[in-house]
Amino acid sequence: MATETSLHVKYTEVDGMGIVHHSIYPLWFEKGREDYLRKAGASNSEISGRGFYLPLIQMECRFKSPARHGDEVTVITRISYMFCVKLKFEYEVLEKEKGRLLAAGKTVHVWTNRRIEPINIKKEDLEIYQRLRQFSESCSTG
Repeated sequence: MATETSLHVKYTEVDGMGIVHHSIYPLWFEKGREDYLRKAGASNSEISGRGFYLPLIQMECRFKSPARHGDEVTVITRISYMFCVKLKFEYEVLEKEKGRLLAAGKTVHVWTNRRIEPINIKKEDLEIYQRLRQFSESCSTG
């Protein structure tokens, strides 16, 4: 099991060819990631309120099929690995009606303090670490 985020393609998200512009997919990944963290009990606002950040250090997106204005899409998000200093999210963007794969990608993030210095989240905030670990394991086991 992974989290699912439903989105409608807006007119402002398409380019001159009538398909979703490539710059939109990272925004959809971010929305999926925000929903995942919130459902795991570790929202971005809670993480930053505790003095930590998860800046992105790597991103990849593979485009498979175009989405168009008016389409409903689902962003499936999961954590594929989680260590004390960094974690990787993986995403699939599907056309909701037919389940067609539109894009797949990943983002890698590092845990930092407010000075954007890398930290070990397990040592700095065991509660946040355990929430994410338990949620990611429950998702992977169904």
